Amino acid sequence: MKKLLSLTATLLAATLLLPTGCATYRADGNTALMKRFRQADKNNDGRVTRDEFVNLMIEEAFVRYDKNGDGFITVAEYTALGGSPKGYRSMDRGRSGKVSLADAKASKIIRNQMAQPFDEANAATGNKGWVSFKEFTAFRDEIDSVVR
Repeated sequence: MKKLLSLTATLLAATLLLPTGCATYRADGNTALMKRFRQADKNNDGRVTRDEFVNLMIEEAFVRYDKNGDGFITVAEYTALGGSPKGYRSMDRGRSGKVSLADAKASKIIRNQMAQPFDEANAATGNKGWVSFKEFTAFRDEIDSVVR
């Protein structure tokens, strides 16, 4: 089950993480992926670090969970998309009933869960602490071939 969750997280991240807009990136027909990668690459150096990756993943998830767009996730919003009340409580440390994006980004549990796909790609590419677009797409292609 843990392997399935890890693979699922990896595939989710591989689907979500894409770049757009710097000369470092080669246009190879996968513009959606390039756009997402570039969104993660905040300093535009052609590399995505663990923190850049995790922040993008948390931001993406936050938008999906914050259904009413008020800048907070409630337990109802969280559980409506399959989250558990226990998982929500781990984020809502102040017990306010509202989790902000800053709260989500500060959660070690969330950061570690969101980092799993990056950690796997990073390990597959030499544990440098960052992944280039070329390495990312090669890793993604490898994952795709396993799933098919």
